[in-house]
Amino acid sequence: MHRWLPITALLAGIAAADAADPQEVWEQAVKAKGGRERLRGVYSLAIYMKPADVNLRGPATNWLLVFPDRYFEFDGAGAGGSQRAIVVDATADRVATDSTGIPRNARHLTSYEHDRLALNQIVFLLESAWLQARPVEVQHNVLVVEAAGRTYRLFLNSANLPERVLSPPMPGQKPKIQYDYRLQRYRDFQGVMLPARVTSIDGVRASIWDVDYEIDAKYNPKLFERMPDLGNGPEPWRMR
Repeated sequence: MHRWLPITALLAGIAAADAADPQEVWEQAVKAKGGRERLRGVYSLAIYMKPADVNLRGPATNWLLVFPDRYFEFDGAGAGGSQRAIVVDATADRVATDSTGIPRNARHLTSYEHDRLALNQIVFLLESAWLQARPVEVQHNVLVVEAAGRTYRLFLNSANLPERVLSPPMPGQKPKIQYDYRLQRYRDFQGVMLPARVTSIDGVRASIWDVDYEIDAKYNPKLFERMPDLGNGPEPWRMR
């Protein structure tokens, strides 16, 4: 029986040697994205999304992310083919929308909008001047991190870039909300590696987008003080 002990010890040693340090894996991913200095220097990000050819044709969608606490969305293909514009300002605790056929309204942020503020930074930057995730563990190519009260599973490709970001529902959360993004075709945009194809998964539905970006897009901050108006088009942040 004792002759098996050295073999067991050897196997345990190999396993320990192969166990990756979550912090080290995180540092490799941050470096692959563009490096900490570059990522923390990003203050806003305009995202232009059009349905990929694998989808049915439809209108484009534009986002403006102003880190860390504001974002704007123009959804050209909302429920029933309607359009929707939404502005979110977490500092003012204000969400305002304009949807075709529905009166404009303003309300307080829900947990969904709070989640999105962190999710936007994790999916597109990994790390920012305002959000630094805490690496927890590594399972093969999956790095588990925690940020803003949620857990994120980052599935890393051979270049150490996330090809999938999955945030499962939080224990006891009602309604249960899961975020699942597939990220492909990385390109260098002004020193930051960003996915030129993004797939968002909602249950059995997959929305696939071809994506372009504008880093540190110039915007009028009054956008977040006004009621959104679909009549201003998909890029109202450029208006004075």
